[in-house]
Amino acid sequence: MENPFVFGRLSDTGSFVNRVDDIHRLKQNIENKINTILLSPRRWGKSSLISVLEYKAGLPKNTVFCHFDMFNINREDDFYNQYSNEILRVTSSKIEETVAFVRGFLSSLKPNLSFENNDTGKISFEISHQKDDTTFLDVLNLPENIAKKKKIHLVVCIDEFQNLSRFRDPLLFQQRLRANWQHHKNVTYIVYGSKRSMLSELFEKQSMPFYRFGDVFYLKKIEASHWIKFIRSSFRKTGKKIAKKYAVGIAELMECHSYYVQQFAHIIWNNTGVEVDDAVYNRSQEDIIGRNSLMFESIYENLSYYQVKVLAMVVEDPNAQLTSTALIKKYDLGTSSNVIQSLKSLENKEIIDRFEGRPQIIDPVFKLWFRQRILKR
Repeated sequence: MENPFVFGRLSDTGSFVNRVDDIHRLKQNIENKINTILLSPRRWGKSSLISVLEYKAGLPKNTVFCHFDMFNINREDDFYNQYSNEILRVTSSKIEETVAFVRGFLSSLKPNLSFENNDTGKISFEISHQKDDTTFLDVLNLPENIAKKKKIHLVVCIDEFQNLSRFRDPLLFQQRLRANWQHHKNVTYIVYGSKRSMLSELFEKQSMPFYRFGDVFYLKKIEASHWIKFIRSSFRKTGKKIAKKYAVGIAELMECHSYYVQQFAHIIWNNTGVEVDDAVYNRSQEDIIGRNSLMFESIYENLSYYQVKVLAMVVEDPNAQLTSTALIKKYDLGTSSNVIQSLKSLENKEIIDRFEGRPQIIDPVFKLWFRQRILKR
């Protein structure tokens, strides 16, 4: 029997939990051609949500999705080259059509075009450009031009958008994108990433080019009640039993974190013969910590003395005023500036994030590991 709990890859329909309201909101945005900025910490299910939106939301047949990941893009030139490739790949059904689009919409850039004769039909495309501010206008308008010609509604989904900060001139890049994208009538953009503070500044700060570019959507965690129902139902469908208290324990211990709820339930299911009991639950808790220990050790080894102390403070005194004199003395942090700087560094490292104004550790299993192995609690 196949394990019904999925983690580490896009969830299929059977393992995707709730998010009915989120899908409805995104669908409405697409239908009304409103751009969306989707924000949440890493591994909260953004990519799976977009996948379900594409295949199961009942959008019109002329809606075409283009998925573009900026994770490994470090230069603006790389963005344009790879972006062009992906747009052409999803909108061109034949080599002849691709050639026509290149000649019609990118001819001014003198592109080099080659094809690999294999089953995948992969296109190798690279722009030979000059150093000119207008050089990439054709590339940025390529989605709109193709969508208009083919009478399709193109939905361009860009992941890890915050990586533009690596570019030589991030502000100029944003200005170029906004100057062109704001005029597109046949393309809707869904931009998302994991560094919420950075993306919030890009899209909500009045002085930034992308201010009011679209609907800023802060993705929330799936409620525990939905997880509990899903966990119990999945066990039952596969011939195994799990009492409600253990399903509640999974959701609560993993703090409704999508990736870890699925992983913890996956481990418990594997460890269960017929019915979950205390021994299975406790052993599975040690399993999930153990499976992630090497990663957590690597994270810990790169933390400064003050960052470790601030993490301890966030774990042990989550509701206290973290810059108070009493806490600074308790955790040997010296000054309030050490606390503030450490919090900022931990946020940049995506170890903590702010929820309802308070810093919290993003990864619930790292928190368990830190409490057990470092704080010895």
